[in-house]
Amino acid sequence: MTTATLIQSTVQARADLLATALIRDPHLTPEGLRARQRREIEAIRERLAGLMPAEPTAPDRQPVLDALAPKSADDIALQAHQWSKVRALLDAGRDLPRIIADADRARLAAILDGLETMPEVLNDSRPEEVVDFVRGAVWDRLVEVDPAAERVAVIERANAPAVAWRTILEGLSATGEIPFEGLVLLRQADPVAFDLLVDGDATHAPVPESGMIPRLVEALERTPVDA
Repeated sequence: MTTATLIQSTVQARADLLATALIRDPHLTPEGLRARQRREIEAIRERLAGLMPAEPTAPDRQPVLDALAPKSADDIALQAHQWSKVRALLDAGRDLPRIIADADRARLAAILDGLETMPEVLNDSRPEEVVDFVRGAVWDRLVEVDPAAERVAVIERANAPAVAWRTILEGLSATGEIPFEGLVLLRQADPVAFDLLVDGDATHAPVPESGMIPRLVEALERTPVDA
């Protein structure tokens, strides 16, 4: 399935969903209209399912991260030394993202090891989000300095378009809308495709009319099939 086909088919699905939401037929009862709309939405969902890229096999980051753990007394001493430098930089007013951006593999290992007990994390109102953000930044830097991490990243980059399109198509099928998460992933994986999809959708399912689509999908889900 080409990118052009995915864009065209997604935009067409949105246009068809909007047309379904706008149906007005004086010859149909409300129940008959709902039945017709339900059939048309199911047909669109079948088309979307046929577009779905195969789910890629995601590489495992954990072995790369596990390899950072110290394996000897010398490693433990080195990690402690690196952590003391990180702590000194933080106390001197250096922000952690900047420290990470300049860190080597040993310093990254120390940051990961001490992350969850840092006062900056423990005193934050949303510590879990801080930990996730820092771990992401550490991984991004690790890709630059660790060949094993770079090999994982190469596979992840190759998988990124399929992951983005699966997220888009699954969300569109479920709600009638192109999910924001899918758009973010597509923009990261293929900026040109992102621009074409957004422009095409704005033309074929313009705001505010497109807001009728999720409302219809939600209404049909609340209504029994035989009602």
